[in-house]
Amino acid sequence: MRSYSILGAVILLGACSGPGSLPVALTASPSSSPPDAIACVKAKLDTLGYSPTSFDQTDLLLTARRVDNSIHRADPQYRRNIDRLEVHATPGADGKTSLTITGRTFAEYETHRGPTEQEERASANARQTAQALVDACGRS
Repeated sequence: MRSYSILGAVILLGACSGPGSLPVALTASPSSSPPDAIACVKAKLDTLGYSPTSFDQTDLLLTARRVDNSIHRADPQYRRNIDRLEVHATPGADGKTSLTITGRTFAEYETHRGPTEQEERASANARQTAQALVDACGRS
């Protein structure tokens, strides 16, 4: 009887733990001002194959996406992967700029309700792009 309760606890723990950290989040403190840091990121995104989807000039929040059609799966409803970046530049209390870059990957499926996205672990491309942006625009 005791072994069944331990087995049940292990299964419950595994089911509740989830897939872990899905997005990748990197933070940097560039020596430039927040608007200059966002301008640097905007300039680099085009060369990395990302297209901006929104830009909030007041909060200095930029989102961009890149469609990856090179991934194929056996699921007939699967269409493609979409890598998304969220970039936020804020002035810190100490006068330094804080640049936060979050990379996410979504799998797009075609269902009876239309295109449906499901978040997955950040792809290697999303991770590399986030790191490249930190290296290019986030160093002092």
